Amino acid sequence: MSDTAARTERMRDLYEAGRYADLLVLLQQSLAEAELEVAPERTRFFMTMFHWQMLVEDYPPARAALEAARDEQAARLFAGDLYAGLDDDAARDEDSFRRVQRFSLIADMNRTLGDARSTHALFVRLDAGQPALARQYAYLALPAVVEAGDFELADRYRHDPLRLLAEVNRDSTAWPLFPPPIHPRMSAQLSNVVRDVRIGIDVLRGLGRVAEADALPESLLSGLASGELRAWAQRELAEPGSITRHFVECQMALEDRASE
Repeated sequence: MSDTAARTERMRDLYEAGRYADLLVLLQQSLAEAELEVAPERTRFFMTMFHWQMLVEDYPPARAALEAARDEQAARLFAGDLYAGLDDDAARDEDSFRRVQRFSLIADMNRTLGDARSTHALFVRLDAGQPALARQYAYLALPAVVEAGDFELADRYRHDPLRLLAEVNRDSTAWPLFPPPIHPRMSAQLSNVVRDVRIGIDVLRGLGRVAEADALPESLLSGLASGELRAWAQRELAEPGSITRHFVECQMALEDRASE
């Protein structure tokens, strides 16, 4: 069993046993250890935040601990430490998809906390002082900016929501939407396109451009090349997070089988 799988199994066991204080220590340890690795795996952060979200709902100290971790991450970001983990020549040469942007981790923490206002405030600060970074992180911040009702700011940074359709259709012939094998690329790509469409809908409606907003879902669905992609895109539009939840279920099932 891999270290990630063993750690994930331990998190689940502690949660199911109601050992919330021990689980919080393990989550904090997982986050701290990741900062000592070169280009730590995305799966480590994904599973850590997945279990932290469950813990926040059941164990009040977990919220305060996550807020403190979030604030530390923000301080690192503004100090110029843009990626989680150690940086060296090997890390800089990594595929950018594999490297975890610190802003992404902060946004995940705020989603877990239900604190979109903090992500919006962080992005406003970047927009004012470091516009190049704001442009780089816009796709991560836009859901929170839209939730804050800051539609003019969102409209300045959003892209054509359908710009990646051709890439999704091409990659779907090479990558599975869900594991096996375990790889989040295709699931993430489809989730991102649907998220961009949903943002476009909200922004256009917020700006009073209702007809344009109403046309976007059909343009998305008609542009996807397979029935599977269309079905999951439609489900994601209706229930945001469906693709990610299903991916987690598939991955946990694989890890269970691997541990048998």
